[in-house]
Amino acid sequence: MRDERPPIRSNAEAIRGGAPRTPEAQVANKRGKTNGPGPNRARESDVANALLNLERETRKAETEAELGYLMVNGSRVAIQYRQALLLMRAGGGNKRRVVAVSSLSAIDRNSTFIRWVERLAKQKLAGEAGNQAISFDVRAEAAATDLDASSYPFGNIAFVPLKLRDGTVFAHLMLTRENEWDERSLTAAGRLCETFSHAWEALSGPKRVKRKMQSRNLLWTTALAAMVAAGFYPIPLSVLAPAEVTPRDAFIVASPADGAIESIEVDPNANVEEGQLLFTFADTDLRNRVKLAGQAVSVAEARYQQSLRTSFSDSRAKRELAIAQSELQLKASEYDYAQELLKNTRVTAGASGLVLFADKESWTGRPVSVGERIMRIADPSKVEITINLPVADAIILKENAPVELYLDSNPLKPVQATMTSASFHAQTDGEGVLSYRVRAAFAAQDAQDLPRIGLRGTAKLFGDEVRLGYYLLRKPLSAVRQWTGY
Repeated sequence: MRDERPPIRSNAEAIRGGAPRTPEAQVANKRGKTNGPGPNRARESDVANALLNLERETRKAETEAELGYLMVNGSRVAIQYRQALLLMRAGGGNKRRVVAVSSLSAIDRNSTFIRWVERLAKQKLAGEAGNQAISFDVRAEAAATDLDASSYPFGNIAFVPLKLRDGTVFAHLMLTRENEWDERSLTAAGRLCETFSHAWEALSGPKRVKRKMQSRNLLWTTALAAMVAAGFYPIPLSVLAPAEVTPRDAFIVASPADGAIESIEVDPNANVEEGQLLFTFADTDLRNRVKLAGQAVSVAEARYQQSLRTSFSDSRAKRELAIAQSELQLKASEYDYAQELLKNTRVTAGASGLVLFADKESWTGRPVSVGERIMRIADPSKVEITINLPVADAIILKENAPVELYLDSNPLKPVQATMTSASFHAQTDGEGVLSYRVRAAFAAQDAQDLPRIGLRGTAKLFGDEVRLGYYLLRKPLSAVRQWTGY
C-alpha cells in the first residue's frame, strides 16, 4: 500500500520557505498567495508580541511620569515611528501641553519646537477632530512662512486620542515618521492608546484627570470670587499684646525716708505676716542726728531755765524768756523728728501676704528716696492680668470685653478673662513701646485654678465684629494712610 503522506521538509527548507511544488501551490504563488509564514505574517506576529509586552509593562507603571515615559519610548516596535510626544489637555478649551518627548528626560518649555508642536495640536485638534485619530503631512500643508513645519524631517504626523471610560479625551499621542501612515499602524496605535488610557485613569482617577483639564482662568475666577465672598464673613476683631499676671489691690511698701538700705530681712516671694520686719536702713547718720538734736534740746532747756530765773530781777532777761521758750520747743520738735526718722529705719509689713521684689542684692546698699517703691505685699488669691496694648495695635474695647491669655508656660490652654479697665493715656512700657495699660479679671474664682503671680504670656483681646476683609487689610490700610495721608 503506497504511503500518501507529504514528504517531510528539512529545517533549512522551512526557513527558506520551501514547499512541495504541487499545481495548487504553483497557482497560489503565481497569484501572490501563500500558506506559509511569509514576511507579512512574521511582521504581524512581531507587532502582536510587542503590543502584549507593552501592555504588561504599562500595568506595572506606578506613576504618571513613568507611564508617560513608557508611552513615548516603549512603542517603537509595535508602531513604527521616529519621534513621539505626549500632549495633555490643560487650561480648558483646545489648549494642549507637551509633557513627554521620546528620547528626552526633560522638556524645555521655551524651545521653539515645543511651542510649534503645541500650536500645531491646537490647530489640528479643534472641534470633533480631537475625538478621533488623524494623520496628515505637515510639510505638504505648511505655508511658506511656517519654517518650523517645512523644516521638520518627519513630516507625516498622526494624533491618536487617549480617552477616559466616559469618552472624555484628556490627552493625545503624537507620532511622527517619514512614510505615510497606513490603516494598520493607526489601528495598532489606537489599540495601544486604549491600554494607556486605562492605565492612566487607574493611576490618577477620573476626577483628578478632569480637574487638570479645567481652565485655569475659571479656577482663578472661582478662587477670587470665594475670597471676595469670604471677605464679607463677620468675625470678631481681635489683637494680641504682651501680658503678665499681676496682684490686685497689692500693699505697696515704699521708702519712708531718704537713705541707703542696709539689709533685706525677707526672701523674694516669701509669705510674711503683718508687723514682720522687712528691711532696715543704714542708721548711722540718723543716730548721730538724734544725739545732736538731744544735745541741742539740753542747751535750749538750760538757756530757758536761766532766763526764767533772772526774769524776776532783770527786765531784759524777762524779754528774752519768750525767745528761749520758743527755741526750746523748736529743738524738742527737731529731736522728735530725728527720733521718728530713726524709728523708720526698721520697716515692717503693713499686711499679710506674699512679698514681691526683685532680689536682695539689687537693693542692699542702694540709696533710695522718700516714696520710692521697694516691695509689694500681695494676696495670691487676688490676681489680675495686666496687658500692655501698643498704640499701633489699639482697637475699640468695650467694658467686659472677652480676653484670652496664652501663658508661655502653657500656650495650648488659654485662660479666660474679661476686661475691667483701660488707661485713657498711653505710656511707655518697660520695653520703650508706647502702650495702653489694660487690666482684665480672671473668669475662674477658685484660687487653685488661678495662675501664679509673675507668669507672662500673650493676651488676645476681642472687640466688635467686623468683616474678614477689614480684619485682614486693617493694618495695610492704616500704613497706606500714614504714608499717603489719604
